[in-house]
Amino acid sequence: MSAPPAQGPFILVATIIAKDKAQADSVSEKLKTIAKLANSDTEPGTLTYRVTRSADEEGLTFIIFEEYESNDAFEAHKSSAEFQSLLPIAAELKTFEFKFLTQVYP
Repeated sequence: MSAPPAQGPFILVATIIAKDKAQADSVSEKLKTIAKLANSDTEPGTLTYRVTRSADEEGLTFIIFEEYESNDAFEAHKSSAEFQSLLPIAAELKTFEFKFLTQVYP
């Protein structure tokens, strides 16, 4: 995983690909809980947290679009119990990748 910028806002795009539909459904439930927290006043430094799932029959792929006010806000998000609950299954997933981006144009 690359590192977020040292300061200022940034965007993170996470890609998760499950091995099968059962695993994808489990991931979906965990992401639903994480999204609820990230989009609440509990995480004021999380500016955007949007979960998408592939529209094919199995729906194994998730793309998560995240925008953070700062690295501190991202660290707060990662340290939540909800996010931490996803980590034990990360090694079992087909793909669990993050890309950090900075906005070029508004």
